Amino acid sequence: MSKKRILKISVFTIILMFILLGLNWVFILKTGYRNNLYQGLYANTGDKYDVVLLGSSHMHSAISPNLLWKDYGVTSFNYATAGEPIDVTYYLLKEILKKQEKPIVVVDLYYLGLTEEYGEEGYISYVLDNMKLSKNKTEAILATTPKDERANYFIPFIRYHNRWKEVSKLDIQFKNLDNYYEKGFSAGEEKYGKENKANVSTKGGGQLPPKSEEYLYKMINLSKEQGFKLIFTNMPYDETSTTGMKNWTQNPGEMFNKIEQICKENNIEFINYNNKYKEIGFDFKSDMFNNGHLNIWGSNKVTNYLGELLKAKYDLTDHRNDKSYEQWNEDYLLYLKNHPITK
Repeated sequence: MSKKRILKISVFTIILMFILLGLNWVFILKTGYRNNLYQGLYANTGDKYDVVLLGSSHMHSAISPNLLWKDYGVTSFNYATAGEPIDVTYYLLKEILKKQEKPIVVVDLYYLGLTEEYGEEGYISYVLDNMKLSKNKTEAILATTPKDERANYFIPFIRYHNRWKEVSKLDIQFKNLDNYYEKGFSAGEEKYGKENKANVSTKGGGQLPPKSEEYLYKMINLSKEQGFKLIFTNMPYDETSTTGMKNWTQNPGEMFNKIEQICKENNIEFINYNNKYKEIGFDFKSDMFNNGHLNIWGSNKVTNYLGELLKAKYDLTDHRNDKSYEQWNEDYLLYLKNHPITK
């Protein structure tokens, strides 16, 4: 093959790659999670976070960065997305650490209960579709997705090409920072009205699904290698909500007891909120939005507990009177304006 022909093929390949990257950006679904990840990972905000919050929708509706700011002067961002398996969380954390230097990392571990090797495609795409192409993203795709679906994550246009009739101006101009003041958090304003059916004082230690245990230790080892502090949580939820699910551990209470043991062995803070109802004044009927997610009142309680723990055990600076953090005060006021129900 001649050098001229090789050059033509190379130029064509490069042009095609740029076209596909552009189409990927336009055609992928623009969800609220996309907005949050863009803001927290790549937007030119310049913010450095004392604390980063990760996990599934249980975390998304649990810890409010604005409340941590108002009461403790702590900066944070909630990166949680719905249905996020622990292996995806691990690679998202590695992406966050490219920008944030040694934050306190708080991870909710509800999704360790997943027994299948891979999470659902729609949930995984919330994170992987919104990560920039890099060595970390490549490793994430290879580790967290089935072999026959990987092309959809390397080139999301393959999955979304049928959206061409739906594409709008928003898809093309998507760089929305209008709700950055929420810092990735969202909680409902309705009350569940039902009691927790589960026995929250389960004794005995169970086992973790193999992949969950593997990535739990990967996260622990990453914290040791890079020198950041880890806090694991289990947010309030009705453990009977997963009873009978074929892809879920049948003894979540025992699994969390095992996690507590692992945390003690590795000197890691573990907050099992399901065991702290009396301590934090938690009422399942009025503090839950449904059987798995907190409402705004429940969020305030678990956020305050975390804030007090951070204040007591970690050397964090209160930034509230620092002029260089004035934007955080303005963001809090904007949050109050748009979400008046906070207490």
